[in-house]
Amino acid sequence: MQFKRVLVFYNEQKPQNKPLADSVATWLNARGKTACVTTSFDDLSATDLLICMGGDGAMLRCARETAPLDIPLLGINCGTLGFLAACEKTEFEETLTDLFAGKLTAQARTLLEVNIQFPGGKTQQLLALNDCVLRAEKPRALTINATFNTHALPPYFGDGVLISTPTGSTAYALAAGGPIVAPGVEGLLVTPICPHTLTQRPILLPPDGKLELVPVLKTPLDGADLTIDGQENVTLPPDTRVQITQSPLRAQLFFRPQRDFFTMLNRKFNWGCR
Repeated sequence: MQFKRVLVFYNEQKPQNKPLADSVATWLNARGKTACVTTSFDDLSATDLLICMGGDGAMLRCARETAPLDIPLLGINCGTLGFLAACEKTEFEETLTDLFAGKLTAQARTLLEVNIQFPGGKTQQLLALNDCVLRAEKPRALTINATFNTHALPPYFGDGVLISTPTGSTAYALAAGGPIVAPGVEGLLVTPICPHTLTQRPILLPPDGKLELVPVLKTPLDGADLTIDGQENVTLPPDTRVQITQSPLRAQLFFRPQRDFFTMLNRKFNWGCR
């Protein structure tokens, strides 16, 4: 595979990752690539490949930026878990060599498209690779009305509702009691967060529908929070509607064959260990 212009990204709030980012860029330049280190996404237009130096949080941020531009993304784990990374930081030379030899697998990961309809007509659209979470602004139980296409769903009452992609099923949704969903499956995974009931369970909805959530706020002083991938937060006033669909965009993530989904479940989460 030919990647002429490569950006090596690291989070400027994690300066400990800069020396390794510099080493990766130096290694690439020595092999005929045009590589530079960056801490921003101001100019991705001519980028053939983005290398993310960081953990899963940095990968989520990079994926939301690269997906609209169809730029492939390769993660080198400098964080704790590194579930979305192609390799650990000690393996970057071997991994990049395999990448340019066409030995890595590119996976197209689905994203959520979140459309916020504020009262008065203002709208805001966001992308999520993992999930979006709707919950009360204050630490109290919240009622959330829900519809899927034209079908009214039973209201959710509890700490909130979490909508995730299959990629996000191994993140917050897993901790909230949701199922593990393999990346090749498409759909909207809806997981209630600490529901105040014994009967509400996670549900996987078809990928071609629209889920609408409306928080029920008792007074004008109440509010709800919407969080995207645990990173972007929007405060919702009364009468706000949140519409969630599967985005037509895809995040292109590279993985080594030895880091397939089920192997990483076992290695990172001890899945199946006795």
